[in-house]
Amino acid sequence: MRRCWIVAIVCLGSPVLLAQSDLRPQFHGFVTQSFLYSSSNNYLAMNTSSGSGAWTEAALNANEQITDRLRIGAQVHATRLGEFGDYGVDWALIDYQAKPWLGLRGGKVKIRWGLFNDTQDADPGYLWSLLPEPIYGIDWRATNLSQFGGEAYGRLRLPHHLGALDYSGYYGYYFEAANDGFVQDYKEQGIRFSGRPGGITPGFDLRWQTPLKGVTAGGSLMMYDANGDLKNGGKFREPLTYWPTGYAQYDYKRFSASFQYMKLVEYAGTTYLGAPEFITSSDARAWFAMASYRLTKKLQAGAYYTRYKDASGDGSDPENYFRDWVVSGRYDINSYFYAKLEGHFIDGTGQGFYGFNNPDALQPQSKLLVTKIGFSF
Repeated sequence: MRRCWIVAIVCLGSPVLLAQSDLRPQFHGFVTQSFLYSSSNNYLAMNTSSGSGAWTEAALNANEQITDRLRIGAQVHATRLGEFGDYGVDWALIDYQAKPWLGLRGGKVKIRWGLFNDTQDADPGYLWSLLPEPIYGIDWRATNLSQFGGEAYGRLRLPHHLGALDYSGYYGYYFEAANDGFVQDYKEQGIRFSGRPGGITPGFDLRWQTPLKGVTAGGSLMMYDANGDLKNGGKFREPLTYWPTGYAQYDYKRFSASFQYMKLVEYAGTTYLGAPEFITSSDARAWFAMASYRLTKKLQAGAYYTRYKDASGDGSDPENYFRDWVVSGRYDINSYFYAKLEGHFIDGTGQGFYGFNNPDALQPQSKLLVTKIGFSF
């Protein structure tokens, strides 16, 4: 109920604020349609081994700059990803920037974590059709993208020409999406919730704009816990979990390169009818390295490699690792339409594969082709 009140305050307050302003809100949005085909295994809740067009996205956002310091905005977003899907308010906030070194946001606020978490719902803004799955899984995005609460942010200029520090600190609450990969993972473990589990989300991001032109380095720490009621009367509990990541990025003219590493150790407990709590754990490590180059004003190409392993399991079991070599291209047809073509060469099944649409044994290796057409305005 608390999350509904926060979004309602932002949205219902908009007409009052707009009435006090001579400005008009800026509207932007996009629609994308994708087709995926895999050589073996079905990927991301779709029947990709037979070819699937079951990935569609659409978004519409509005922003109004009330004063030089005060802004309001919101975005609605809908995704269909095979058997997964969600729709609703992506983010809705009031943003007040008192000083360059201090701004405050409140409402449903995106979580700034790593290089791409807070921009991964804006497909027109980047080259890749699929970001590295072990860190920015499209099937987890609806849960990880934002939280209900507040954020303080700003830029601190460093002395002696040492660059600047951009910071973000936040605290709030999150709820796991009603129909995404998190929920499906629980189901395949025999855990079924009577409602949506959720918890707190304190965290921060700190990135250094170095004095070296185009070089950024930083780190983030997202923290969260989770609690939920099970359909059989039991309880689910995940104690406060720490999710650190470090990253670096280089942008110069037409060339861009990025690297990110993360580690996530999770413990989860379930209790049934007063029985002792059953604890499960995982120890995930993942990283990626990517590079891209704008060949012409309209054509961009790039490649990345990403790797994941669950250090708590058997390292030789394909279920405990995932390696993906990716090549990608994007062509901007005009100022509204664009097209993407991407190839994935996957070794391992530790990410993005589910048992419900792979009734036969998973093959350890897959090839995946992704094509996408997008419209943005």
